[in-house]
Amino acid sequence: MKENKNTKSVKKSDTVKNDSLKKENKELKKKIQQLALTIDKVEDEKLEIINQFKKALADYHNLEANIQKRLNILYLNSRKELAQKLIPVVDDLTMAIKSKESFKFDEKISSWAKGIVEILNNLEKALEEIGIKKYIPEQNSEFNPDLHEALSVVEGEKGGLIFDVIQPGYILDDTVIRPSRVVVTKVNK
Repeated sequence: MKENKNTKSVKKSDTVKNDSLKKENKELKKKIQQLALTIDKVEDEKLEIINQFKKALADYHNLEANIQKRLNILYLNSRKELAQKLIPVVDDLTMAIKSKESFKFDEKISSWAKGIVEILNNLEKALEEIGIKKYIPEQNSEFNPDLHEALSVVEGEKGGLIFDVIQPGYILDDTVIRPSRVVVTKVNK
């Protein structure tokens, strides 16, 4: 009978251990499920943060591009405004130099006139350095209303050709600041 008692005691002990292990196993499974849920939640938060970061980075790049575009427009408009203010000065100096040729000046005034020519050359160089180019169409080239302004018309063998240039035009980055002022031919009748 003693063996029976020991056997029962061992079985009871095994059952208690088994129940304890099952309970512990159940608790561990529950903790694993909780940890899996926590991992899923952290992964979701990580993806959300990554998406927010990507959106913020895209917004930054868009802002940067927008600012650069605005700066380019501002730079272009500033140069255009400068050109519109300086071109009449260039025209005036050019006319003054041309009128000098019809007068006889003494040495002092002639020296002063040479200084005016130098000022005009420097002004034209400065305009070129900021991208403002003088445009003088060739005689007998075709009239283009996008590039030329017809101030007068003369009769010729073929119409629509440039007969003479009264004032040069100015172009800034493919934008006409002022069209060349020209005399155009029309067909003889």
